[in-house]
Order: sequence, then C-alpha cells, then structure tokens
Amino acid sequence: MNDSPRRTPPFPLVLLRFWFMRILPVWCGIALVIFLMQIAVCAIVHDNQSVKTLLKFIDLLPAIVKSALGGQSLQAGNTPGLIVIGYQHPLVLFLYMFFAVGVPTGLLTGEVQKGTMELILSRPVTKTQVYVCAGIPALVGMFALVMVMFLGTVVATSIYDLGEPIPLDMFFRMAINGGLLASAVGAVSLLSAALFRGRNTAVGAAVAFLVVNYFVAIIAEWWPRMRSLEPFTLFHYVHGQQVVTGWPIGNIAVLTAILLIAAISGGIVWQHRDLPL
Repeated sequence: MNDSPRRTPPFPLVLLRFWFMRILPVWCGIALVIFLMQIAVCAIVHDNQSVKTLLKFIDLLPAIVKSALGGQSLQAGNTPGLIVIGYQHPLVLFLYMFFAVGVPTGLLTGEVQKGTMELILSRPVTKTQVYVCAGIPALVGMFALVMVMFLGTVVATSIYDLGEPIPLDMFFRMAINGGLLASAVGAVSLLSAALFRGRNTAVGAAVAFLVVNYFVAIIAEWWPRMRSLEPFTLFHYVHGQQVVTGWPIGNIAVLTAILLIAAISGGIVWQHRDLPL
C-alpha cells in the first residue's frame, strides 16, 4: 500500500490560455471604445466652442448627474477637470461593470450551468486552480482596461494642443487607483460567482452591490445626511484631492484590502462548494 501524500496536479495553463482567448474579443472591443472615448473627450476640450456647448448642456443636467460627471471641476479653463469626464462617463462605467460582472460569472457559474465544469474537473485539476484560472483574466483584464484608458489620454494629449500642460502624472495616479477599484469590483464578482448557483442570481447580486455603492457615493456628494455612508462605498476611494496632489496611499490600501478579502473569500467558498452541480 502506497502511503505517499497526494500530489497537487500541475497548474492548468491550457485552461487559463483557453479562457484568456475566450474573453479576448470582448476585452478588445471594450478597450477600443474606452480608448476612443478619451480621444473624443480631448477633441471636444480642444475646441473652445465645443467646450462652451458642453458646459451649457451639463448645466442643464440634474445635480446628481453633474456630480457623477465631475461636479465642480467642470468649469471653463479647468482642462484636466474636463478631460476627467472621459474617466467618469456613464458609458465607460457601464463597460467596466459589464466586463467585471460578466467574466467571473461566465467562467465559473456559467460553466457550472452549462455542465462543462464537470468535464473540466474530470481532468487533473483542483477547484482552487479552476478558480484562479477564472480570477486571473477577470482581475488582470479589469486593470488592463484602466491602463488602456490612461493610454488614450496620453495619445489624445499628444494629438491635440489643449493650450496648457496636462498633468499626465495625475492621470496615471488616477489610472492606478482606478485599476485597483476595477480589480476590486472583479474580485467582488468572483465572490458572487462562487456564492450563488445560478448565473442570473450571481450577476444580479454583483450588479446590485455595484449600483448601491455608486448611488450612495453620488447621492452623498449633495445630500449631507448620506455623507456618513460614503466611506462604506468602493467609489469613495477613487475621488478626492489626494490623487491630484500625490499618491492616495490610504485609498490604495483600502482597495487592495477589499480586493484580497473578496478574492480569498470567493476562493474559500468555491473550494467548499459541492461541485459539479
């Protein structure tokens, strides 16, 4: 009788590569739209008449919508503040949410529902390795999308003469901070995918979490009674003057902690789930 300990199978690079290639077309499409959005915003800011028209339009919007686009920074002459619109535009945020929620739930819960998870687990692979294979494309993909957004700003500011030096170091800090937020959102979606048996339920839970966080963060900016709740939202840690003047170490630490807690918790839950279902 062989009493040697059971060996852990080698990491399934084939599965990781397969899932990377599976989400690559979607990632490229989203990255292209986000990249072009930054160029389009800089093109508008470059034209003084377009800026005046844009600001007049923004002034007609409800206060909550104006806050979501940048609030008091949206003023003529504040070129960096106007460029930030491309980072906070609802279309950009929707694309991030679509990727952050769709990829983890599709690779985990989706595979369970389709019955292909049984085939995957029939190979020499552990559930933890499967979870990691789903987490890497989700978290890396989200962070990479934010860096593409920053690259769009770099390219756009080199194409258009905006009349003043643009602090690209500030936008880089915003991109890094935003990348951690995006990856934290991906980790929360991983946890949701590990917790719930149905993909629709997992998607609904993750979307509800993000919508509530975003709603509270925006409402708190103009309703004092809600401000006490703002520090409990993810989006609180990507705003503020800290990122303008230097590295927001506190925000980075909080987002990193949320990312790790959500990702590790999801892995523990997934490990103890009764799979295949």
